[in-house]
Amino acid sequence: MKRILPVLLVLLLIVSALLPVTGAATTTVGSHQNTEFSPACDRTVSVQTASSIASLKINEIAGNIPGFENWQKGDVEFSTTYYDLEGAPSAYSFDILVNGQRFGYILISATRNNYPILEFSKGFTPDKYPALMMCSSDLANSFAEKLELKPGDAKLLYLGATFYYAEFPLTDCEGIKQDSVIIDLTTPSVIDEFPTKIPVTDEFMRQQQTKQNEIKALWDALDDQMRASGPTTVAESATGTSGYVNGVPTYLWQRGCSPTASAMVLGYWDSHGYPNFPEEAPLIQELAIAMGTTTEGSTWPWDIDDSIDEVCANHGYSSMDSSDDAWMTFDEVKSEVDAQRPFVLSMWSGGTPVGGDRPYGDHSVAAAGYHDYTEDWVSVHDTWDTQIHNIVYGNWWGAMATWVRP
Repeated sequence: MKRILPVLLVLLLIVSALLPVTGAATTTVGSHQNTEFSPACDRTVSVQTASSIASLKINEIAGNIPGFENWQKGDVEFSTTYYDLEGAPSAYSFDILVNGQRFGYILISATRNNYPILEFSKGFTPDKYPALMMCSSDLANSFAEKLELKPGDAKLLYLGATFYYAEFPLTDCEGIKQDSVIIDLTTPSVIDEFPTKIPVTDEFMRQQQTKQNEIKALWDALDDQMRASGPTTVAESATGTSGYVNGVPTYLWQRGCSPTASAMVLGYWDSHGYPNFPEEAPLIQELAIAMGTTTEGSTWPWDIDDSIDEVCANHGYSSMDSSDDAWMTFDEVKSEVDAQRPFVLSMWSGGTPVGGDRPYGDHSVAAAGYHDYTEDWVSVHDTWDTQIHNIVYGNWWGAMATWVRP
């Protein structure tokens, strides 16, 4: 089996180009090999270090995010080690306990090659649902029977946002491993391997270096914070900066997530010097037609920018310019928000927003803010409700920004 590199090291441009943004989670994963980004040395984070990070971070979360205040009185308890396809630890899950009662979990990276904080939620990881695990076990048994083999105990895998799997070794009658089967815990279903070669362009290399610089800076800042305050110090307010674009409307899903998110961005500009755009429903309809959005709500993400330009021109604003950016960095997010320009963020296999109970999957949202702490969050209007949500930056398999600039 070929290697799948850490999620932040490989943006699945080829795969992403073939997937429409639908608002529903994808259930397949390709395998990729690119030795240029193989780690040169062991950068594994120990469970003890991850536990200290989790203890520090739950206090920081409690002091900064509404609804998580009780985490400040909580303790972390190690729950699960997840692995990558080569058997190396990829993430650690810790339960948050308040007076002995479970109040969610936090997922810490098991390698310094990825962002330190991967996820946190009041909910459960998929492997904590007995029905899902039972169904996965049944699928592994059925698969093994066809090969006249027997499945062993599952190893839990985490390969990035929404990619929770169980790998079952398959042994013969003498107990010798002959094969394995991987089950997607969120479906559940058997995973087939779809090898994909990713072109390594100069731009790709520059972007990956930028992302690794961002990841290193976050780990360095976390190291400094741990040394300065200690893992058990209560941090009521994290240091850092925030930015937000006021006045972005919160439209609910119509015709598709991409036209709805795009309409929110244009709805903002309608009240900021470009008043010729139609009202919410007809604007979403016009964008959906321009984007070729299907009746099920799927949109090719590469069509978003040209379609926004077309709709702008229809209403006398041909000077407005939209552009796709499949290499979006967090610094660009900050720059755009600080310039008071909301944008469309399209995610492939997006993770669960902070405080949410389900992942975004393949979904477009209107991005309108950021939080720049020791981990980074993007503030979005997600088309599912009228609230502001935060998602940890990088908590997706791939993402593309569509900038909209007058």
